[in-house]
Amino acid sequence: MNPIALDQNTCRNLDASVSREWLCTNGRGAYASGTIAGLNSRKYHGYLVAPNRPPVDRIVLLSRVEDRIWIGQKSFPLSTNEFPDLIDPQGYQNLISCAVAAGPVWRYACADAVIEKSVYMPYGQDAVVIRYDLIRPPAGKSDVLLHVQPMMAGRHFHATTTAANRAGWRVDVSAGAHEPLLLTAPQCPLKVYISHNADHFSEGSCWWYNFVLRQERSRGYPDTDDLWTPGALEFTLKSGCPAVLIASVHPIAITEQQKIIDGCRQRYRQLGSPPGQSADLSDFLSKLSIAADQFLVSRSAGKADLNKMSIIAGYPWFEDWGRDTFISLAGIALVTGNHAAARGVLVTFADHIRDGLTPNRFPDEGDHPDYNTVDASLWFVHAAYQYWRYTGDGALLRDYLYSPLCQIILKYRAGTLFGIHMDSDGLIAAGEPGLQLTWMDAKIGWEVVTPRHGKPVEIAALWYNALRIMEIVARAAGDESNASLFAQTAQLCAQNFVKKFWNSTRGCLYDVIAPDGKPDDAVRPNQILAVSLPFCMLPADKAASVVNVVQRDLLIPLGLRTLSPGSPGYTGHYVGDQNSRDHAYHQGTAWPWLIGPFVSAFVGVHGRSAEARQKAWEFIKPFEAHLQVAGLGSISEIADGESPHQPRGCIAQAWSVAEVLRCCWEDILGKAPAWPHEKSSVSHPIRV
Repeated sequence: MNPIALDQNTCRNLDASVSREWLCTNGRGAYASGTIAGLNSRKYHGYLVAPNRPPVDRIVLLSRVEDRIWIGQKSFPLSTNEFPDLIDPQGYQNLISCAVAAGPVWRYACADAVIEKSVYMPYGQDAVVIRYDLIRPPAGKSDVLLHVQPMMAGRHFHATTTAANRAGWRVDVSAGAHEPLLLTAPQCPLKVYISHNADHFSEGSCWWYNFVLRQERSRGYPDTDDLWTPGALEFTLKSGCPAVLIASVHPIAITEQQKIIDGCRQRYRQLGSPPGQSADLSDFLSKLSIAADQFLVSRSAGKADLNKMSIIAGYPWFEDWGRDTFISLAGIALVTGNHAAARGVLVTFADHIRDGLTPNRFPDEGDHPDYNTVDASLWFVHAAYQYWRYTGDGALLRDYLYSPLCQIILKYRAGTLFGIHMDSDGLIAAGEPGLQLTWMDAKIGWEVVTPRHGKPVEIAALWYNALRIMEIVARAAGDESNASLFAQTAQLCAQNFVKKFWNSTRGCLYDVIAPDGKPDDAVRPNQILAVSLPFCMLPADKAASVVNVVQRDLLIPLGLRTLSPGSPGYTGHYVGDQNSRDHAYHQGTAWPWLIGPFVSAFVGVHGRSAEARQKAWEFIKPFEAHLQVAGLGSISEIADGESPHQPRGCIAQAWSVAEVLRCCWEDILGKAPAWPHEKSSVSHPIRV
């Protein structure tokens, strides 16, 4: 598998190298991320961003390093900084290449010497290894000296630092010249240890002021950051003798550096070739498999006898959201063969179901999850069915998940929080004024930007899907009473769905039926789920018409628009301050994750033919090029609805990666197992 590789021209073009970002994660919520140029453009960037309450409440500890090479009397900067009206130093001008694989690897030309810098984050440890190798020594006998200054932040990753209102860090070097530095700060809940093999540490603590964060400026947030340094580590670089420092929240011996790097490289190779699937994975899908693993995190809450897992919705700033987790589960963990992680995710969220609702998210602050969502619970049912499909693990559904799954259906029928209830027509109504319960959830103050109070079309589709799934699961569990109830409810839902939602004028589905019965005829992508889910209420001709309308009005190279151009409120560019961006978020902005259900629907309505699969691959191909921009090796959260469809939002989004990977595997390659309901038309038994 080939790494993401950038040449000298790209690296030395500041705008190009700043717009490309790298990411390493550790399975605990910690990450390292920055730009190829070396400057931090976001408050979220850092070489060590670690969770105070894994996997959330993340703290920027080691923001970056200030590094410089000396050969004789001449110095060559490796680092790059942006200050108001000034780029200094300009280490990016010494770059000759950058490659991103198990970690980012830069090569710098310093006169006739070549120095390689690499960054690795060990799995399961809140630590980062920064290593410098002399690839080609300079002509003559000049020593190559390296000076590295750790630049510390010690703040929550949603904040920025102003030195004037913070006490500085404290450095403890009493253990000896070659022992780890211990760094602490009064306002930082985590300690930082820096192990190293430097010749000397020159203590010289001070603040550096006014680092410009250009991405925050463009997003309308505070855009400068102050950083503190304890002094400089001084190394003599020799061929075959790398200079190394390890920053971590617990001390790690410098002798562990090679073991850590070898482990990162081995894990990278293994993730790119999932067991039993390597022969079928192209280089593109191998990269997506590696990207998928970055979102899986451990979450220790709950019963200790089962492994608890979750999925971070997106890097760098999201926590683990229920809706995103369940939509992502198949692509993130099942397609890649990580069935144990998928099981852990389902168990984690099952333990937190309340009143038939799965958590909407586990927030950074506080110990209690938020539950304000109507679709997450229904996606949970679908995710459990996908798990059964891929693993055949009926014991989990029968012995552990059956009760919470039934609770979801019964609570939705009877009525639960946030006005969620089944109406007399068998459809789910939800919401109250001022609430945003669907995935189109942008809200500015009390203003819900995309109000969908009433009966949203995708909730009807998910509800019917959940009822049919639970009919099968209930029968397999020997619960005929609930199986009959679920079947009858599904029939009632199906009888009224087309009557209420079919828009004969546009040849597609209404987006929402308001509480007063008035339909919203805006063309939005939510209707595609009525075709893509395994149980469909639409006749074949209407399903095909929905796909055609969505393709014509919403499809762009990086996903589906959230609203058709020309509609009232349509906004084609996601730019400006938070208010402007929130108004665009679901009003024309395109979402890559929606390409997954679109491809599933497209291939399905065309009989899963070879021609349909080939055409579907054309919808996916733009994502190959996308891996080389924005978040390198990953897929962005969103993109502008209008050309040139600039990627926006998070640089790495779980459901974006997951749905591209899933639809490639299931619909284009046709590699997915049969659905349980396809295996038997009589009893749909669960294999235990």
